[in-house]
Amino acid sequence: MEREEARIHALDGARAFATALVLLVHGLLSFLETPIGWAIKDRSTHLAADFVVWVGRAFLMPAFFLLSGMVSRGIVLRRGLRGFARERAARVLVPLLVALVPVSAAMNALWDHGRTLEGRAAVGSQVPALRASELPVTLAHLWFLYYLLLLSTLAAVLPRRPLRSPLALPVIAILPVSALLLVAGKLQLDTPLSFLVEPLIAAYFAVFFAWGWLLAPDDLAAYARRLPWLAGLALVLLAALVPALVASTAAGAPARAPTWALVTSAAFSCLAVAVLLGACGRLVNRARPLVRLLADASYFVYVTHLPIVVFLQIAASRLAWPGPLKYAGVVTIAAGVCLGAFLLLRAARRASKRSSLLAPRSADRA
Repeated sequence: MEREEARIHALDGARAFATALVLLVHGLLSFLETPIGWAIKDRSTHLAADFVVWVGRAFLMPAFFLLSGMVSRGIVLRRGLRGFARERAARVLVPLLVALVPVSAAMNALWDHGRTLEGRAAVGSQVPALRASELPVTLAHLWFLYYLLLLSTLAAVLPRRPLRSPLALPVIAILPVSALLLVAGKLQLDTPLSFLVEPLIAAYFAVFFAWGWLLAPDDLAAYARRLPWLAGLALVLLAALVPALVASTAAGAPARAPTWALVTSAAFSCLAVAVLLGACGRLVNRARPLVRLLADASYFVYVTHLPIVVFLQIAASRLAWPGPLKYAGVVTIAAGVCLGAFLLLRAARRASKRSSLLAPRSADRA
């Protein structure tokens, strides 16, 4: 794996592609056939959207926690546990505290607006929230930062050395992931909404955080070399899951999925994460300016994108346009707004740094 100033290009690719895929998946949620209580349901829905969203949810957030685990071990090795704690506070806790109320207010307002347009009953009582006076504060998609803070404490107990056999990690991960899905009885765990940590969900993502922690960045090349096998096996598992997915949407479907399907779903999630890593190892094996920009912007885009996406979904929901055209407009505009805002903020920060460096020289000349 080639390096440039200690950057791992495949790691940049994984961050960039995972963030882009999350935006694409969230853009599909208003086009689902299955009712999920989303802010709005578009007049153009299709079961294909349900399938794509299910596949995306199977591996995207696990991949985020894996990448966080990989980066976390590197920080601990360079700065120690105290330095890691300071970095987590600056990079995770502060953004969570800053974004929590604005994002919550925006999402609650959008849900209320969508409910009014569709004539749906209020859903607020179904969503756990902190309340200060009359202001409900909900996690929304910032649950990732909330759980990442919790799982970062694993840095104190996980070994400092990576596992020597990186290809064994997805196989090892299948075992605890299968056990957790068997306990839940679901093909996928629900998105956590409560400020009270849900043990099953925390344990599920802890598996992927530990996988990333035990994976050295250079080991991404191992997944790249085995990509055809990993992708082929993942596709076989996904095809095997289709009957269970169809059965789960049928009227009167049992609440608990079959055991074989739960284990197959766990194996698919783990292999799909390995496929993402391998694909990035193959496609991003050298410096690519666009990928680097997207990687640098990934954190900002994740935090800011969802209210923009939902606003655009509501605006597009009543347009008499083809569904694919509306979807393309939602994700394109949302991506453009998020990246544009990131570039403006980065330019302003760089200008501020330049002015602070030049100020003492000007004072000396005066």
